[in-house]
Amino acid sequence: MKLRIGFIVLSVVASLSAQQPAQTLRDSTTEAIANGQAITKAVTLQYPNSVNTGVLDGIGLIVKRSGAVAVITGTPERVATAEAILKQLDVAPLVPTPPAPRKSIQLTAYLIIASRSEAPGSPLPKDLESPVNQVASIFPYKSFNLLDSIELRLLNGSKGAAVKGILPQGQVYPHGGTYNLEVQRTELVEEPPANLIRISNLAINVNDVRVDTDVDMRENQKVVVGKANIDGSANALIVILTAKVVE
Repeated sequence: MKLRIGFIVLSVVASLSAQQPAQTLRDSTTEAIANGQAITKAVTLQYPNSVNTGVLDGIGLIVKRSGAVAVITGTPERVATAEAILKQLDVAPLVPTPPAPRKSIQLTAYLIIASRSEAPGSPLPKDLESPVNQVASIFPYKSFNLLDSIELRLLNGSKGAAVKGILPQGQVYPHGGTYNLEVQRTELVEEPPANLIRISNLAINVNDVRVDTDVDMRENQKVVVGKANIDGSANALIVILTAKVVE
C-alpha cells in the first residue's frame, strides 16, 4: 500500500512540473497586462479553415478566435512571434489535382483477301499499298481485295473488348458470314514523336479462319498482323492493323 501511494505522489508531482512552464508564461502575460507592457493585436486570416490557433498554446499568450479573426494579447515580442506563425499557416489549402482523363485507342483491322490469280473486288485504300506490297514481295499473290474493315474503340488500359459483324457476300464468301474482333488489353506508352501502342491477345475470327497475336505498334502505323489460308484454297486472309489515340 505504501508503494502505491508513493507512485501516485510521484505522478502528481510530475504532472505539476509539466504544467509549471505554461503556468509561468500565463502569469507573465497577466503581469505584463497589469503593468501596461502587453499589447493586443487582431489578425485577420485569409484562409481560416487552414489555421488552427491552438498551435499558439503554451507560449504565454491570450488568444481568442472568432471566425477569421484571431485576437492575440501578450508582450510585443510574443505577439510578433504569434503573428509570424499564423502567417506561415495562413495559406490556401492544397487542391488535389484531378486525374487526367483516360485516352481512348481506336483500332482498325482491314480484312484483305489475297489471291494468286487476278480477282475482281473492292480496291484497296492508298494507305494500305505499302504493307500489301511487303506481303506481295514475300508471297506469290497477284491480287489483293478489301473484304471489310473493323473498328473498335476502347479506353487505354481497359481489359476486354470485342466487336462482331456480318461479312458482305462476295466471290470468296458467296454466302457472306461473320467476323469477330477481340482484344484482351491495350496499353498506351507515350514516346514522342510517335506513341507506342501495345495490344495483348488480339483475336480475329472470320468464319472459320482465326488469327491470334500480340502487337506492339506505333500510332498510325500499318502492320500486317496475320495471314491464314481460306478453306485450304490458294486464297488467303491477310489482316492489317492500325491504331490511333483519340480524345
